Amino acid sequence: MTNEISRERNPRTFFGKGIYPSQISFWLDFPLRRLILSPQKLADRLHFKEDFKVLEIGPGPGYFSVEVARRIPQGHLELFDIQQEMLEKARHKIETTELHNVGFTQGDAVDLLFDENKFDVVFLVVGEVSNKERCLDAIYRILKPSGLLSITEQPGDLDFLPLSVVRSLAEKQGFAFVESYGKKKNYTVNFRKPDQMSKSKFKEG
Repeated sequence: MTNEISRERNPRTFFGKGIYPSQISFWLDFPLRRLILSPQKLADRLHFKEDFKVLEIGPGPGYFSVEVARRIPQGHLELFDIQQEMLEKARHKIETTELHNVGFTQGDAVDLLFDENKFDVVFLVVGEVSNKERCLDAIYRILKPSGLLSITEQPGDLDFLPLSVVRSLAEKQGFAFVESYGKKKNYTVNFRKPDQMSKSKFKEG
């Protein structure tokens, strides 16, 4: 009986780790989540400029997306998700606003078919990605020099990765650590793709 009750309160226990099912996406919009990390607080951590091109990988139903799109009125936000159903939920949320700077792409995060040096900021939760090294390598390719990679991990996620693991993965792919926010189980960590001058200095050193 106890196990049945816990499963009712947390339906994701039926699915386990991996891709978050679109059928229970309403949990991602649960109001109490704002006490853990609000869209406004995350957007503050991403250091946007109004004309930035931004990629959000795994937006779910768009919990962060509306606030991010509002921060870049002269820019563009592209939502990228492996589940078309999630993109449709995010699209519905965006359409209830007056925002017209958002695009939607379905695909696998290990194979990001965007142009090189396209985005100023890419942000995501990396734990659910099947091949994290390939995903980070693809992000490195599509980020502009000095572009920002931001990874957020939150409590309750069955695929949670500690900061030390995320930092090791990102630095292995060539990203430079910039800063981190939050606590051990609830954090955002930012990295930058080195520009050409930084690469030269690194090689000389």
